[in-house]
Amino acid sequence: MFPAHSAARAARLAFASVGSFIFGFPAFADVADFYRGKTIDMIVASEAGGGYDAYARLIVRYMERHLPGQPKFVVKNMVGAGGIVATNYLANVARNDGTILAQVQNTVPFQPLFAPGPSKFDATRLGYIGSANSEVSVTFAWHTSAAQNFAALRERETLMAGVQGSISSQYARALNEFAGTKIKLIVGYPGATRSLLAVENGEVEGYPAIFWSTLKVTREPWLRENRIRMLVQMALKKHPDLPDVPLALEHISDERDRRTVELMLAPQVGGRPFIAPPGLPADRLEVLRKAFADSLTDKEFMEEAGKRKLEVQFVSGSELADLIAQAYRAPPEIVERVRKIYAGN
Repeated sequence: MFPAHSAARAARLAFASVGSFIFGFPAFADVADFYRGKTIDMIVASEAGGGYDAYARLIVRYMERHLPGQPKFVVKNMVGAGGIVATNYLANVARNDGTILAQVQNTVPFQPLFAPGPSKFDATRLGYIGSANSEVSVTFAWHTSAAQNFAALRERETLMAGVQGSISSQYARALNEFAGTKIKLIVGYPGATRSLLAVENGEVEGYPAIFWSTLKVTREPWLRENRIRMLVQMALKKHPDLPDVPLALEHISDERDRRTVELMLAPQVGGRPFIAPPGLPADRLEVLRKAFADSLTDKEFMEEAGKRKLEVQFVSGSELADLIAQAYRAPPEIVERVRKIYAGN
């Protein structure tokens, strides 16, 4: 149903669309004049110190170089409801002139489709700037857990931490519903950082969904010392680092179940989306897209990202917009099944 990702294709699309729009019009100079001397608030809809935060703080340093007018960026963390609080603010309260932007969880643009209640925005009207990565989530257990492999998740109850409204809880319910696992989810943790601490302290046995790119950077000693076991990948395509860890889709045979899980996993193609409020002038959105693309291909950025072990797989703003539009065209029956998982039914 959904493509995994194609960074090279995304880059070509981005530079082609951005270049044809900007350099044929005087709007580029107008945008530079607008941004000169200004400050841009970059809202990060997750905890400081986490994976999203690390990407955002690095990228905005390079966007300061590449955005015409060279405005300064200030990162502000706004945690709540898996990114919905920040996006509701962006869409309904924030200025829509391009001086307030956000990096949100990749599920957020899909929330009005999957769980419309708390979402007070039209995802198809948000401005999509781009993403630094496409993601693969993994389910893992602590080395002392009896859960040695995916089969064990089907055989016995396994206690795992979860964050309400995040993929940790949603993907755990999907595994239980469609792949026959017996994950007992303990929700209420404020974020992934606290959840991982709960795993290490023995409060729970594992965690049902965390980005591999985050885990291998923030918990590298766990991997080096074999303190956790990878049980399954929640993704449309395996990560090259994990060729022997099965995909959840390999354990789902029913066609409707597979299509439901594919729709649930589609947001990961968008990785770590940077977004702008609805109504942002088109010329400013396109300039932001170009500055984002230029930042991610900056030689110094790539070197620094490599040192920090941050994966970079550029996804353009236009590709993000297309991905989301495709999701909103999904059959109502499949959407309703996803909504039941999101609601915890």
